[in-house]
Amino acid sequence: MNIRKLAQLSMLLTLSVVGSYIKIPSMVGSLALDAVPGYFAALCISPALGAAVAGLGHVVTAAVSGFPLGIPIHALISLGMAAAALCAGLLAKRSLYLGATAGILINGLILPALFIVLPAFGMPFFLAATPSIMVASLLNVALATMLHAVPSLRKATYVR
Repeated sequence: MNIRKLAQLSMLLTLSVVGSYIKIPSMVGSLALDAVPGYFAALCISPALGAAVAGLGHVVTAAVSGFPLGIPIHALISLGMAAAALCAGLLAKRSLYLGATAGILINGLILPALFIVLPAFGMPFFLAATPSIMVASLLNVALATMLHAVPSLRKATYVR
């Protein structure tokens, strides 16, 4: 990893920490604007960097919130967030809107659906948590997509 990419990772993770303090009201407690830098990185720099920022960003947000669902569950969510950003970044290479839609659906619907099979969560958790998770996912991806549209930001993030 070169110095420029390391600096980008550091700055984006710092922005993710800042975003972790901008909470989105929900029953889950750890929803925030922490994924905006991750999705932005996936769209503008590289899907792999976006995945790293989104995954680590969720860990920070969960820590700030006191790990309301427990550390193992938040570790799984972190992996899911990384996968959502990675898929969004890869699909955005074909179409920005396809990538954004994939990020929203993976993060907002598919990840919560995975918790249906866990006995401690089940269908009641899915039905109660999904609307607020979907709103948080929509906000994070929409803000990252809007930032992607700013030409000077895309130029500033270009890695030679």
